[in-house]
Amino acid sequence: MTDLAQVVGRRWLAPLRRRIGGVPVGWLILFLAFADLMLAWPALDLMVAGWFYSPGEGFPALGQVWERFLYHSVEVLMLAGNLTLLAVWLWNRRTGRRLLGLTGRKLALLLCVLALLPGLLVNQILKEHWGRARPVQVQQFGGDRSFTPAFVYTGGSGGAFSSGHVAAAAYLIGVAHLLAGPRSRWVLLAAVYTALVGLARMAAGGHFLSDVITSVFLVLFGYSLLRRLFRFEEGTQTARDTGIEPP
Repeated sequence: MTDLAQVVGRRWLAPLRRRIGGVPVGWLILFLAFADLMLAWPALDLMVAGWFYSPGEGFPALGQVWERFLYHSVEVLMLAGNLTLLAVWLWNRRTGRRLLGLTGRKLALLLCVLALLPGLLVNQILKEHWGRARPVQVQQFGGDRSFTPAFVYTGGSGGAFSSGHVAAAAYLIGVAHLLAGPRSRWVLLAAVYTALVGLARMAAGGHFLSDVITSVFLVLFGYSLLRRLFRFEEGTQTARDTGIEPP
């Protein structure tokens, strides 16, 4: 019976594991289901934001040591982490070693993910032009702007949709996945860190739940697409990818 259940389970899950442009179909279905939920029940964003709001006080977490630490840690990790990757690649190139298995192609992939997803799509396009107000700005939490549901374009400035800090933190999941492997503890640590950054941004009234989750999806989708473009297939690595050249 157990073997039969496993066979049936594999058959049901097989379509979800297929990829469209490198992105697993299951991820796409999950994101579409999430988007439908937020459009059908936009008050969910207000409800979750309300957990962190105190009438007459605003969002008490804003300015707390832990909140500021997580907020600024993203900037520090982006600068220090990417400079370290560049230094490791230069060291490998100069010495012929393969520290972290970091090759020029892997470095190029990661820098493209960082520049195109957190940098261009989230911070320069969505945040600057989507027009969604932050929780601290909406009338329900003492502001003077109207609340708009996620995925509803309103135009103008706003800065809420989606979260730049969470997108940058999610980029670290891609770094860990590419350099340490999908089952590495580093992937788990990066995911936990991303969740903590998202929690800090919501607790400070900077973003709604949907802003946070959307940023994670966008970065993971972008990473998967670029991974396919750079010809890093799941479960396979060439000698050039690992830094081990044939004799």
